[in-house]
Amino acid sequence: MKRYTILFLTRYRSLEQQLLSGLSAHYTVNVAQTRREAIAALSAQQVDLILADVPVLRFDLVRFWDDARARNPDMRFFLLLEKGARLDQVPRSHGYLRYAFSLSQLLRRLARVLPTRQGEVVAWRGLRLDIQGHFLLWDNRQVALTPKQVMLMEAFLRAPITLISRAQLMQDVWGTHYLGDTRTLDVHIHGMRKLLKRLQAPFVLETERDKGYRLVCSLPESVE
Repeated sequence: MKRYTILFLTRYRSLEQQLLSGLSAHYTVNVAQTRREAIAALSAQQVDLILADVPVLRFDLVRFWDDARARNPDMRFFLLLEKGARLDQVPRSHGYLRYAFSLSQLLRRLARVLPTRQGEVVAWRGLRLDIQGHFLLWDNRQVALTPKQVMLMEAFLRAPITLISRAQLMQDVWGTHYLGDTRTLDVHIHGMRKLLKRLQAPFVLETERDKGYRLVCSLPESVE
């Protein structure tokens, strides 16, 4: 299945190194530092989303947005902004994050902006989630999931090994910041653990007390 292509605009090398590996696990990623490099990248192949590190760029993003849309009317734009940046002073976009943010937060936001392709499968180390079919698969076994279970497992598979906070899961899956009663989340985590055991899959959802959960694999790195 063809992957989405992202053009990452940044002049900040440490941020590029921090994000590139994680982004490349899910998308085809090209990096450009200047407007000239960005235009060349747009000419070389179809780009689905432009990820712009706004504080460090040295060219007119509004004008660049217009050029990009002329090449692909379905182009999507995502901004990385300084903490105090005003939205009325930056180009309109399909989404944004403010510094400081984590890789897992960025991946979850991008997954919302880039629509799920028909038949898309999100996978990590052989554990596969069929988003449209609502199945979790390992080896030659599969289990059916509810829509909420699909959203929950997708969050973990898009950011494996990364701690995802309870607050972020409540926001991503249930669309609420309210943490007064997280029993629903606890029940769903318990259910996902049972499904992983039913699959006999070497994956577990680890708990970091009062913080959140992470998906880990017990297989050695060399074994897929």
